[in-house]
Amino acid sequence: MKPTELSDVLQALVSDVQQAMQELSGPLRWADEEIAAAAARHPDAAAAVDASFRLLAPTHSLFRTEDLYRAHCVEILDRLATGDDTRPGTAAECCAVLSEVSLEVPLPTHAAGLYARMWSQAGLRPAALADMRTHYEAISATQIDDLETELRHKLRQDWRIRQ
Repeated sequence: MKPTELSDVLQALVSDVQQAMQELSGPLRWADEEIAAAAARHPDAAAAVDASFRLLAPTHSLFRTEDLYRAHCVEILDRLATGDDTRPGTAAECCAVLSEVSLEVPLPTHAAGLYARMWSQAGLRPAALADMRTHYEAISATQIDDLETELRHKLRQDWRIRQ
């Protein structure tokens, strides 16, 4: 290999590493900021919250999206601080899965209603989807409840427990 070819290969490798580091820096920073915010919200559980970074590992490729990943972190950290089970799927995880499904097939009413409910619970914007929640709940609240239970269970992460 000629020196110029080697230089090109090394430059490409350096560029790939830099891009990977940039992609990771956002979620790492966001998780750290959400841990600090949760410790402030829950001073009695601050020690547990401060030691919870590993529980915030992204579980979906859409968690490169700041609002979605932060919503995921907030839910996990609040569960941890209040002693709730951190293993079931979060509203953000449900939104990510429902988003993928909606790109493949039309969502039935109760699934669209669950999407609106999870969007609302995650506090995501725009609020238009969350605003539709009331209408979906009026039509099929029981089916939405059942689907939420099932989806959160299927998205359960057994590794996501406090040590």
